[in-house]
Amino acid sequence: MHPTNKQAGFALPPNVARASRVILLGSAIVVLSGCGPSTVSTDQPAALQAVPERGQRVAVGPMGTDANRPLAPEELTRKHQLETELAAERPTHRLKFRDGHVLDGWVISESPTTIRFRDGFGYSGYVVESYRWGDVVTVEVLPAAPFQVTPRDVRFSAEFPRFHFVKSPPYTIVTDESYGEVQKTLGVLTDLREQFRHHFAPLIRREGELRDVDVVFFGSEDAFRTYALRVAPSFVNSAGFFSSGENRLVLLNQLNTSRYFQARGRLEERSRRYHDSPEAGPQLAALRSDITSEAKLINERLIRHEGAHQLFHAYHIHSRYGLEPTWLTEGLAQYCETAEIGRYHAPLAERVTRAQKAGQLLPLKTLLNHRDASGFFALGEGRIELAYAESWALVYMLMQGDTRPQFFNYVKSYRDISTYRQITAVERAEPETLLEAQLKVDRNTLEQRWDSFITHL
Repeated sequence: MHPTNKQAGFALPPNVARASRVILLGSAIVVLSGCGPSTVSTDQPAALQAVPERGQRVAVGPMGTDANRPLAPEELTRKHQLETELAAERPTHRLKFRDGHVLDGWVISESPTTIRFRDGFGYSGYVVESYRWGDVVTVEVLPAAPFQVTPRDVRFSAEFPRFHFVKSPPYTIVTDESYGEVQKTLGVLTDLREQFRHHFAPLIRREGELRDVDVVFFGSEDAFRTYALRVAPSFVNSAGFFSSGENRLVLLNQLNTSRYFQARGRLEERSRRYHDSPEAGPQLAALRSDITSEAKLINERLIRHEGAHQLFHAYHIHSRYGLEPTWLTEGLAQYCETAEIGRYHAPLAERVTRAQKAGQLLPLKTLLNHRDASGFFALGEGRIELAYAESWALVYMLMQGDTRPQFFNYVKSYRDISTYRQITAVERAEPETLLEAQLKVDRNTLEQRWDSFITHL
């Protein structure tokens, strides 16, 4: 999509300064979000949508080597190297301070009055400081990491020989990003997984914990585009995707993208242009902060969306035959994007209500029956983002109150298909008929319920 680029100056009266800031931020967000299906943009600061994953459930082949095949001599060498690196990066002690502060790292030395401690930042470095014993509550010994480097890890790492290797079960990460950025990503994925198990417990069929979830986290946009072009060329201009064939998340840090730097560059250009205006300085500073916050929000929503795709796949909630209509898989992933799964998704709700008022909503029948290998891309550029927003709204509606158990049965109806006859029957039928059967409503009733829900969204 190519939103209109709005312009505004800064020599404005105080009573319109806030309005101009919103307009200018909309202009900068257009640059940051770019074109195509990677984001949802409006003129409001909070509307930069972290959905650059549209349709990114890519099915590419698994790693070319057998994960159970014995390691070759050069692979054994790499395994030892990875184990050594992980051991060196693993904190051995935790300091807890009286003010509630906690540090993980290594004890360097102790004296009657102080403890000298190395605060680690993984492969990104460390800081050594001395602390008074009077400020320290406890010094805890941290247990050794309860995992080992597997042949799968070795071969995954070998695909990216210049990337850092990080293991935090069930996630194994290769990255060219900093340790701090990786820890933030792991935090989002861990939080998402805990929420997911709570919200979708009735659907989870897999026993035990997840394992062997691979994540490629790119800081370099060029490296990401090169990799995407090789394994998933349809998504070379995206910001991330999930490969079900490899159970692999592929993510790009939005703070390192050309779009983000273009947005910042435009602000710097305007800063120079309006440096003599007394109103410009505070507004530009606020805009810089807003744009950075929006980029960070994109990252979090991207991680949650793609991570949700991975969890629906790993917990065997989606059909292994890929029979689900597009609205169901993408609507569920977007339902997981908010900081707490299932919260009101204001940017998407705004898009849907705006389209309804303009008479531009996709017909419900079109949305329900869409099932294409290219996802909503098959609808054409002008309808892609609206289809995603409507998909979220439909899932949001069906997850409410007494409808939720019926909706879960609908999800299971795809998941539980196992015979060729069942597969053929589902492929030949219109998806809307299966939804109506599970909800025990006819088409007109469903349409009325949908229209009423959108009106009050």
